[in-house]
Amino acid sequence: MLALEHANAALRRLAEELTELGASRMPTERALADRLQTSRTTVRKALELLENDGTIRRVRGRSGGAYLTKVQLQDAASQTARPLCSGRGVLRSLNTVKGIPEILHEQGFRDGTTVIRSGLVPAPSTVREALHLSSDEFVVSLLRLRHADGDTLSLERMFLRTEVAEVLSTEMKSIYRTLGSQFGVQICAADESIEMAAISQSEGVLLGLPAATPVLKLRRVGYDQHGRALEYSVDLFRADRTRLHVRSQSSPSTDSGPSFVQPAAGIGSKPARYRS
Repeated sequence: MLALEHANAALRRLAEELTELGASRMPTERALADRLQTSRTTVRKALELLENDGTIRRVRGRSGGAYLTKVQLQDAASQTARPLCSGRGVLRSLNTVKGIPEILHEQGFRDGTTVIRSGLVPAPSTVREALHLSSDEFVVSLLRLRHADGDTLSLERMFLRTEVAEVLSTEMKSIYRTLGSQFGVQICAADESIEMAAISQSEGVLLGLPAATPVLKLRRVGYDQHGRALEYSVDLFRADRTRLHVRSQSSPSTDSGPSFVQPAAGIGSKPARYRS
């Protein structure tokens, strides 16, 4: 009983401290047991007491936990969330087509590229589908590590059609620039999907991050000036160094209602989903 009373008093103090800090969730039962040097059974019973008097609300399941009920709504508002990219991050716009070296130069970063692996490989099924290739075709494969001011920024796996296989004989630092200057090919548009992902141990070794660290995972299909799918890439961007920017715009309604001033040429046109 003394152990339960001690745990209940300690957890109540912790709940008050976390509430003052604006935190919304108590640590896990295991973390609390380690902190109080007691059993998880005792912690569980102490949490039940806090739940009974309305101090916490417990949610079951994988994403569950003990949530504080007295945290003010403004403290839990989305604008108070601490961004992972809290320092000087690289702003990656999704409205224009630019290579990473160009983006870094424009923002005052010193760029760097390490080519880890390059060559011709049989096209994986996802690449064949994206580039509309037959089952027996090969593709150019590049695995590169990008740096900004000497620190890792992203790990990029790029696949290209073999028509531009001569890029393998270049320094392979800026593929977009090389395609334009040496092959007359421009990547003019791209379809991209973005999601959060946890890196593997091998990816973490290259990026200098622990395994399972969250990153921004971008899948991209790049199209040349003739509208042909030429590139398929999967990029892993460090979430603590990258910010995304996209401009969305809807067309004025054609229904009867207030009239709109026609925008000047080049202003208000709806941008395609481009790669930066």
